[in-house]
Amino acid sequence: MQRFCNGKARLGLWIIVVLAITAALLAYVVWGKSRRRHVDLVIPPNAEIGSLMDSFAALTWGHVVPGNHALLIQNSVFFDELIGDIERANHHIHIETFLWRDGNVSDRVSEALQRRAREGIEVRLLVDQRGAKQTDPAVWAELRRAGCDFHVFHRMRFREFAMYNHRDHRKIVVIDGQVAYTFGHGIADMWCGTPQHPRGWRDTAVRVTGPAVREFQTAFFDNWGRSAGTIPAGERYFPMLDRAGAIPMHVAYISQRETTSAVQRLYYFAIAAAQREILLQNPYFLPDSHALWLFAQARKRGVTIRVMLPTASESDFSIVQHASHYHYGPLLRMGVEVMEYTRGMHQKVLVVDGVWVSLGSTNFDPRSFRINDEISVAMCDHDVAEELRATFEDDAQYCEEWTMERWKSRSWKHAAWDWFASRLKREL
Repeated sequence: MQRFCNGKARLGLWIIVVLAITAALLAYVVWGKSRRRHVDLVIPPNAEIGSLMDSFAALTWGHVVPGNHALLIQNSVFFDELIGDIERANHHIHIETFLWRDGNVSDRVSEALQRRAREGIEVRLLVDQRGAKQTDPAVWAELRRAGCDFHVFHRMRFREFAMYNHRDHRKIVVIDGQVAYTFGHGIADMWCGTPQHPRGWRDTAVRVTGPAVREFQTAFFDNWGRSAGTIPAGERYFPMLDRAGAIPMHVAYISQRETTSAVQRLYYFAIAAAQREILLQNPYFLPDSHALWLFAQARKRGVTIRVMLPTASESDFSIVQHASHYHYGPLLRMGVEVMEYTRGMHQKVLVVDGVWVSLGSTNFDPRSFRINDEISVAMCDHDVAEELRATFEDDAQYCEEWTMERWKSRSWKHAAWDWFASRLKREL
């Protein structure tokens, strides 16, 4: 009996050892697959960022498309412009978005889509499951009854469980293959004003016409194909488009395995190429060590860097702002100007050297760079850059500045919370 018990104990021990080794190997595989090697851009001496646009595009699996027009749309005016284009659609309306919540904005957009679908316009709507979890299922049922082709990206179900953490954060609208939008907005009332945010969140969208619209259509069909299993083809979806302006554009959205995503490269390449000024507005700012190094190198080149983020009290995820606080010290030591907007901010805007601009859905954090699907449009145009620079200066009057003295004087609880939040930044 004693021998039998000892044998069972040894067997149990071996089972525990095997399970522990298996768990360690699985953890190593998951960690290994999540690793991304940083890619540094070797820039010719004194090269202006405008001259590097073709390189940026080629190295983010895209290309520069000339001859476009860009209309910047600030704040809740975006919804009026969007519904206006929905009403004018002649053939199809494609919308891909992350956040959709019940409320007045949801009612307005869904009613417009239902009306057009009943009139025979093709409506395709792709919404992320996590971003739409607070929407009444009756909204989706009404859209389907009206004839809208509606799909949800990565539902919470067994066959998609392994992909559930991979979210679709892109914000894209394409109308008739001739008009495109990208934006930071969600289809939700926070952008128009709520009791918690009476002024509405600050955000920036861009309405694009010209040949670059094809790039947005391609990006939309990328995730539509994964979710719907079909992709329509034909000239109606990819019409030949005449020049609509003089702006060269490049749309970044591809994420390759084993290397950094297109949107991350775009941000990092632009910082590396800056010669005079970087203006960055982003609601979620969690730089890794490589980004901090790039900012430090830019400061050594004499580049002025101004970073604008929301306050923790005005953010929808205050833990992210606390994780950001952890990095304020290194940034302030470099001479980076850090300020927090006190009225609720959600736009993702980067302006470099007064000529190069990037905006879209991409946050400056590991989730956007490594996990989510995102989209950013880059353009080289003095007028667009100047307009965004002017809005940055206007926003600055509603900001609180961070100094090294303020950062050092945080309470120990605040500092501890900042440190703890920063440990979680890969998933925030």
